[in-house]
Amino acid sequence: MSKTRYKNQKESNEAIAKAYIENDYTNSQNKLLLVSKANYGKISSNVCYSSVDDKGMNFYEFNKNAERNLMLIERYEWSDFSSVTINHSITKSAFTFVGHDKNRDITIEVKGKEVEQVIRNHSSMEVNVVKRPVWTKVLGYRSQTSWKMFMASTIYTLILLFILHALLPAATHNFIMELASLVLFLSIIGLLIGLIKPKWVLPKFKVKTRKRVLFSYLYLIFSCFFIAVAFTDGESTSTPASTQVSSSQNSVTVASKKDGADSSKQKVEKNDSDKAVKEEAKQKAEEQAAKEEAKRKAEEQAAKEEAKRKAEEQAAKEEAKQKAEEQAAKEEAERKAQEQAAKEEAERQAEKQAAKEEAERKAQQQAASQQATTSSSTSSSGNYKPFENDPSDDQQSNMSCSGQIKGNKNSKIYHVPGGAYYDRTQDNIVWFCSEADAQAAGYRKSQR
Repeated sequence: MSKTRYKNQKESNEAIAKAYIENDYTNSQNKLLLVSKANYGKISSNVCYSSVDDKGMNFYEFNKNAERNLMLIERYEWSDFSSVTINHSITKSAFTFVGHDKNRDITIEVKGKEVEQVIRNHSSMEVNVVKRPVWTKVLGYRSQTSWKMFMASTIYTLILLFILHALLPAATHNFIMELASLVLFLSIIGLLIGLIKPKWVLPKFKVKTRKRVLFSYLYLIFSCFFIAVAFTDGESTSTPASTQVSSSQNSVTVASKKDGADSSKQKVEKNDSDKAVKEEAKQKAEEQAAKEEAKRKAEEQAAKEEAKRKAEEQAAKEEAKQKAEEQAAKEEAERKAQEQAAKEEAERQAEKQAAKEEAERKAQQQAASQQATTSSSTSSSGNYKPFENDPSDDQQSNMSCSGQIKGNKNSKIYHVPGGAYYDRTQDNIVWFCSEADAQAAGYRKSQR
């Protein structure tokens, strides 16, 4: 498969690989079932693809800059393995093939369940599928690595936090912030205790180690901190200030009741300011939500247009294919009609030729009959002249006598019935009624 073709046709790597593999299977006895990206453990910078057929699977290494974009590097037959263990995740599936003399670890992207179905339908291998909770298939939890799970949990918590902040009413923000602060404080205490006695703070966990305490409680601390920060809006930030103002007013009231009216006025102004800040924050949130909604709609519209374009391209391809089939059928019909007409013309010409030959033969027979009649009359009058038939006619029925002697006009030799050359002599024949007539005409008898 040449590199030049794919530079002219701006195809994706997967399309190039699929076209090459389909071409590779053209003359193969195996039936190609699917093509997918794969990894079979080889360290390489190039992408690998696998082709799955009814007898096994091929592995190809892709290199777009090479003369041959795809190169076959290995093939596995289903019959080489006795069992397979499959571990499915969201984006890929890990296959561990166990054979009599070798094992293979293979990773198939996206189409792992289809490969599993092929193995079940076309091989006698024992198939074992690893069963695990759904959450272990989520990105970040598949490897069961502590730091990866910690990072994934933190990111998912932040995403959930932004969603809740947009959905929950502003009146609940203060309560959520205070609750998160309380849990944050308790988590810090739990972390300190757990580093000393892990089993005191991990009652529900089977593995009670300081590492588990560290990751679990750090996750709680970070989550509660982010929640407290996220739900600290204008109203919540103003609450401590108003509490301080209230306390100072109480102290001032105790010191002097004259400032009471001024303090009430300041409190009203402060509340008005807090409301304005709250309204501004709410307006910004609505604007952000409107922007996100517009962006989402634009993406949906682009997706619809892309789907419509693909559907139109598919329809155009099908229409072109249909027209090509109709054109081929039309040409085939015209060819058959021409063949039929030529056949009928040949038959008609053959019939004409046969009729012409039949007419000529009848004319020759009639002429020979007339000549035989003339010869007979001449012989009876005493002027004998032997009958000479048409070179292609060796019949004696047109003679007046029952001639049995056959002479060759060119060799001047006559043959009697039973002679070696009697039946072989068929051209330039002269018939005689007796040997005496033949000898009188200057012919001599054949020696055989």
